[in-house]
Amino acid sequence: MDAEFENVIANFPPLQFDDPAAQRASFAEMRRVVEPPRLPGSVEILVDQSARSADDHRVTSRIYLPADLSDRAPTLVWIHGGGYVVGAAEEDDSLCARIASDLTIGVVSVDYRLAPEYPFPFGFEDCCAVTTAVAARTGTFSRLGDGKVLIGGASAGAGLAAAVALHLRDSGLAVLSGQILLYPFIDSTLSSDSMRTYADAAIFNAHDADVCWQHYLGERRSAPPAYASPSASTDLEGLPPAYVAAAGADCLHDEAVDYALRMRRAGVSVELHSFPDVPHGFTGVAPRTSASTRALSDLFDGVRRLGGLREVSPKPLISVSEE
Repeated sequence: MDAEFENVIANFPPLQFDDPAAQRASFAEMRRVVEPPRLPGSVEILVDQSARSADDHRVTSRIYLPADLSDRAPTLVWIHGGGYVVGAAEEDDSLCARIASDLTIGVVSVDYRLAPEYPFPFGFEDCCAVTTAVAARTGTFSRLGDGKVLIGGASAGAGLAAAVALHLRDSGLAVLSGQILLYPFIDSTLSSDSMRTYADAAIFNAHDADVCWQHYLGERRSAPPAYASPSASTDLEGLPPAYVAAAGADCLHDEAVDYALRMRRAGVSVELHSFPDVPHGFTGVAPRTSASTRALSDLFDGVRRLGGLREVSPKPLISVSEE
């Protein structure tokens, strides 16, 4: 483990996913007693409920608008993590506001419905609804720039982002110019080497992954649709360019690397970063560490490049064997 994370992990409050409602209550109490992060004053945060999911559910989104947003600015649709069962859009206020402020782009964070109360496909359909509404600039989303649309997320949020990208490609809706996948949670088979090697990993382990997939998929788990578990997709051609980050001491590490390499073999432009000796969710757990600072800088650069904000020399795929 990276030395900068040892004390962080030793003092990190334990997480559990067997009882999602109890964990959500714990997070809510933490937000109540902990002083919220100071957000850039130049960013306006709006709450929107205009997007309607497939079952006519009004999906809540948080929209981050910098004061100097241009008409041609791109937009990032962001999806929070939490194993498909916990988490909330407001928990990513600090990251989303910083992206909006530093890059002068619009960011839309989706407050999708959570399993097990709302198993697949509810959360996925919520994310699809918001993404298509953003692309169409309907309702409040008309205040966004009319530039490129990217989709991204962390952990299960990255899994949902990858799933939305697959769905939009299959639907013939070429509205996405890129996907940002941070330590994605995308393989319900739990069959990767890292899932065994790091079965007892810090922050999020193999048991947590197993429980979350069961909450999210239930009886569908034996034969998951690709939109539920993107690793199950056999066709990755035609997907938008991708930025993928993997955490080295994470049980999910190899599924991120495998998905990136499979996209590359399918002709997708892929930038893959593997950060050694850091746990799952490292950029959120300890954002001021050296590894997290590098990762967030690379992420911002990826958003700039995929959003067409400036020309960036393509970085080579890291030296991971394709054998």
